[in-house]
Amino acid sequence: MQGEFFNVSKNQLFVLMLLLLFVTIAIPFNLINPSPSAAAQELTREMTNWDMINYNQYGTGNNPQSIINTENAADLQMKWVFPYPPSSYPKINGAIKTYAGSGSPALIVDGITYSATNQRALLAIDAETGKLIWNEVVNYDNDETIKQYPHVKGMLPHTHAVNYYDDKGIIIPSFQSCQIDGHDSLVGDVVFQVLELCGTEEEAKAWGNNGYYASIGTHPPQFFEDIMVVPVMGSSGNGGRSFIAGYDVSDMDNPTRVWQTFLVPPSEGDPEWALHECDKGWFFSFPEWQESGRLAVPCGEVQSDCLDCLMNDWINPKSSRGYLHTASTIATIWGHYLIDQETGIVYLGTGESGPYPNAARRPGVNLYGSSIVALDSRTGEFVWWYQSLPHDMWDYDCSWNAVLGEVNGKKAIFKGCKNGFLYALDAATGEPFWIFNPPSLWQPQPGMAYPDPKNLDDLTREWPTSHVGELNFLSANYAGQLEADIAYDNNRIYVGSYNMPVMVSSPEFPNDFGNQLVMTPTNHPTNSTIYAIDSNTGEIIWEFFIDGAGFRGGLTVSGGVLYIPSGDGYLYLLNSETGELILKKAFGTGLWTQITIGADASDNMKVFVQTGGQSIASWGPTGIPGALIALGLPDETAISNELVVAAPADPAAPADPAAPGEERIVEVEVEKIVETETIKTQTIISPLSYLMIIISFIILVISATLFVTSGNWKFGS
Repeated sequence: MQGEFFNVSKNQLFVLMLLLLFVTIAIPFNLINPSPSAAAQELTREMTNWDMINYNQYGTGNNPQSIINTENAADLQMKWVFPYPPSSYPKINGAIKTYAGSGSPALIVDGITYSATNQRALLAIDAETGKLIWNEVVNYDNDETIKQYPHVKGMLPHTHAVNYYDDKGIIIPSFQSCQIDGHDSLVGDVVFQVLELCGTEEEAKAWGNNGYYASIGTHPPQFFEDIMVVPVMGSSGNGGRSFIAGYDVSDMDNPTRVWQTFLVPPSEGDPEWALHECDKGWFFSFPEWQESGRLAVPCGEVQSDCLDCLMNDWINPKSSRGYLHTASTIATIWGHYLIDQETGIVYLGTGESGPYPNAARRPGVNLYGSSIVALDSRTGEFVWWYQSLPHDMWDYDCSWNAVLGEVNGKKAIFKGCKNGFLYALDAATGEPFWIFNPPSLWQPQPGMAYPDPKNLDDLTREWPTSHVGELNFLSANYAGQLEADIAYDNNRIYVGSYNMPVMVSSPEFPNDFGNQLVMTPTNHPTNSTIYAIDSNTGEIIWEFFIDGAGFRGGLTVSGGVLYIPSGDGYLYLLNSETGELILKKAFGTGLWTQITIGADASDNMKVFVQTGGQSIASWGPTGIPGALIALGLPDETAISNELVVAAPADPAAPADPAAPGEERIVEVEVEKIVETETIKTQTIISPLSYLMIIISFIILVISATLFVTSGNWKFGS
């Protein structure tokens, strides 16, 4: 019987084999190649955590997880809400203003969410439940600070960022009161401090300072080996000799400053200030870019063609003794800066040249304001510099995040500046690979905004329209045209630009201190455009238009989804490859803070949204405390309409991990707050499908083996 069964012809066996093969591959293709899901990706620490404001040290804003992806992102629903109460947060004694809520993106570290409030409370929240674990408040006293340090300007309660340092186990918010406070990530205690970053009054005078340092500080520091790098900047329009400092932190209990690189001349002036590092620098010349597409002018060329353009930089022409105007400085660095851990080079985007918009007392290119600078973190020496806007009169700084990536296999620094340009620079030399200027930007009189580094008349202009005899002028935008963090996924750079025009008037004779300008609305439309740019070429891949709102904050890309928090109160989710809208979700108040993504202790991936916390009136309503909201995919079990709202404890009270904030359950109709443009579903593989595949392959192998051993496979048999 057995012999008769297998005594078949070659053609019959071929037919049998083809039939079995067809049955195998006829199983729906999406069953054996599903969209990424929770079961399809093994999570690593890089996927579960969001350590720094822009995800990692290199500022990419890109979590490589794919559990939340283009196929299921439309299903995101609220898991919990942690509200920031309007009155229980402490007010810093003597602070200039009081801002509620948080303007800092949330961190996610090993199942804990960290949020830094504008009033300097650092909160640790269970990422799974939304319950408060601990809170820690550093009690600053502005009145005491300016009494002890009269060269320091008053505090502004505004926390822009917070970073976690894995090798040290500490969390550091952007600094206040000229000091760094590092918190133990598990209990919240301050375990690392650097005091007197702005020096004593005597030290500051010895540095050539004749103005005020900014009490509100930069983004948290970065570390390379045993060196901590931190900028100490002047107060915009109030002076202060800005510098970058390097601290030896081999002994964390006794950090010591080992180098100091100044970014503006000493108060007594330095006629050759712009010549000292001229061989390492580049200028962006808007006129030459507009006429010929030129990306950069070497400083040496400016020195040859117009030496007077570089001499006496920053020196007050009203002074007969070569002094700087006391209000002249480079303002605070807001953005994430980074250190290449292979080379030790630190890359920073600097603040604007101040005061503005009247620059009557600070002629010249004003190095190194509104620039991108690269320093050796071991020594503080310049590697290169690129000034995006010489003689900045418009607050067009480069103070948002820098990203370390690649252009055609070469290391590159991607940097957006508020003049509306996105720069891709060679990380080793600073020479541009390409420059992108969004075509959506409204520039009614661009010549007023972009002086030519080779034109002495431009560099001595007192205010943007003084060359036409006017004091009133139209600003293309209130404070820039690109004022948000960019994101990078190794193929594309994502950048948001905006139009928020106002009429600006400037006094003919400015005061000694401050930035004097008055803004009134115009009739030109307010809007934003999000672009995906090819990181190798700088060409547009797609664009997405948002009407009626300016874009400020930051972009996030993860799992093929681009997250856009918008001032119109919506969170937009786009397919990062095509720009197609996946989801449009309303939150009832403007969103001005970057989205972050990480996992709770049970490896459930979540999207974290900060609402409220706004502190700049021109961007929307201020004084709204808002909340931290966690979004996640639906549970495998039945979806509930119950939303967990954690009532936070008073942050002024001592932390009590054993008695976290109370939890209350409220009924929420999720459908009413979600507007979905496109909803996509996720296919789950049935275990039976796997069994069918395995059995089919076994039969196929057995049949092929018997066919070969029968001898009937030979041609001509």
